[in-house]
Amino acid sequence: MLEALRGLGYSTADALADIVDNSISAGASEVRIDFRWEGGDRAFASILDNGRGMNDPELEAAMRLGEKSPLDERSGDDLGRFGMGLKTASFSQCRSLTVASKRDGSSENCLRWDLDEIAARDDGAWALIEGAAEDSQERLAPLEGLQSGTLVLWEKLDRIVTEGYNADHFLKLMDRVEMRLAMIFHRLLEGFRPVLRLLINGRAVEPWDPFLTGHPAKPWNSPVERKWTPAGMVEVECHVLPHKDMLTTAVCDQAAGPDGWNSQQGFYVYRNGRLLLAGGWLGLGHGRAWNREEAQKLARIRLDIPNTADADWKIDRSEE
Repeated sequence: MLEALRGLGYSTADALADIVDNSISAGASEVRIDFRWEGGDRAFASILDNGRGMNDPELEAAMRLGEKSPLDERSGDDLGRFGMGLKTASFSQCRSLTVASKRDGSSENCLRWDLDEIAARDDGAWALIEGAAEDSQERLAPLEGLQSGTLVLWEKLDRIVTEGYNADHFLKLMDRVEMRLAMIFHRLLEGFRPVLRLLINGRAVEPWDPFLTGHPAKPWNSPVERKWTPAGMVEVECHVLPHKDMLTTAVCDQAAGPDGWNSQQGFYVYRNGRLLLAGGWLGLGHGRAWNREEAQKLARIRLDIPNTADADWKIDRSEE
């Protein structure tokens, strides 16, 4: 089952975004992502937050698959849904997942899944292991300086470090991850509650604003439209971005976004300030669905939904 779950189709950036979602739901104001290249089989990534942390029973529950029903009522700022993100996101990138957590100055709790150790067992048991791997304890050291927080450690990065992979590829991966997370969390990084500080290898991630808010050449944006639905309040705001002739080359390149002007047109769907979908037309169009075309490349629409509206908007794992 765990091997099958590895094929859910996460990019490294989207897998990390799932982990950051958990950190935000835990009240973290700062998340530090670190990539370390120590040779192919020793490369690892860690995600450290200063959230409320978990005690031993909570950590054990968090390490179980589907520990929370998506039908359960949850707080309005909870970004999770399926109780699967930590595990499925992690295993899409690595074979060894270690999570260490502490709360209110208490001693550290640490549990680990290792797919190789599970596969090697004769009894077929799912062995959730206490403590980090023997040679990995020092990788948990950053958690020691926090009163409360959680550290997620990815080791055996077999889905990232493939044959021929080297340190330069690792650096390029970090750049792609930074661009993606700058887009996904841009509103939280800009000050949308809760405010978030996100760092990659010690460098703060700068937000990417798809709407060029406040730019003097921007020709138009609509008033914010608010509509009450049975699942909660939905907000819509439409934007037309400036033509490239009104922008400097640097601003034009930056505003194009990670995937370019044509790909980034359309709807930007947010839940609690977190971007779920970047661009596209949500199947609109009578007879023929709208495509991403040159004529609409300056149009971007902000759409905010509450986390109580996932079913109405058909938010599933692929959207998140």
